[in-house]
Amino acid sequence: MKPIESTVINAISKSAGIPEEAISPDHSLNDLGMNSILAVQLLSNLQQQFGIKADLGGMSTSNTIGEIVDYFESNAK
Repeated sequence: MKPIESTVINAISKSAGIPEEAISPDHSLNDLGMNSILAVQLLSNLQQQFGIKADLGGMSTSNTIGEIVDYFESNAK
């Protein structure tokens, strides 16, 4: 597992109260029961954690974990 993927899955696990091993890259935030408010908080926290000041407007609860990881990998410093 890539370091960014591990960090994203860990953050989702803590936010949604789901064990890390139950989260896979093809799950969406919606699949994991995260509403839009939790998703915005999660993505904002990840943005701060990775030092990214990019627009997250294109992100939604329908994005897969893999898409979120790709976003942070391509925008990470």
